[in-house]
Amino acid sequence: MNDLKTLLNHLPYKLAAYDATGTLLYDNGGADGSFFPRESENLPDWILSEILASPNKEMSYQIPTDSFDQILIQTYQAALDKEGNVLGFWETIYDLKQPLKTYLDSSAQALVAWSDATSGASFKEKSDK
Repeated sequence: MNDLKTLLNHLPYKLAAYDATGTLLYDNGGADGSFFPRESENLPDWILSEILASPNKEMSYQIPTDSFDQILIQTYQAALDKEGNVLGFWETIYDLKQPLKTYLDSSAQALVAWSDATSGASFKEKSDK
């Protein structure tokens, strides 16, 4: 177990585990996207409710960043036993930029800016003059 903990403690981004009530069991102290380090804490009730209400028992949020060098995603997942009972929860933060780039490169696709639905051909009204 000590080797596993050492490995988890050296991941570049946050990984945390919580019990079935949302009480913190483990936090690797990895970067969470905030400028100031925060104290490890239990999962708020609203996050527990959102996870449990979702069809796949998972919620993801994008963490705002100052640059385009990272696309940080925070994901919460419920760990369920075979009967569907909640055993606990995982919180992970990871940088989606490299996996997204790999996918786009290998699929020959690209992300494009959202287009303005009001731009396009203009119509000129007929004048009575």
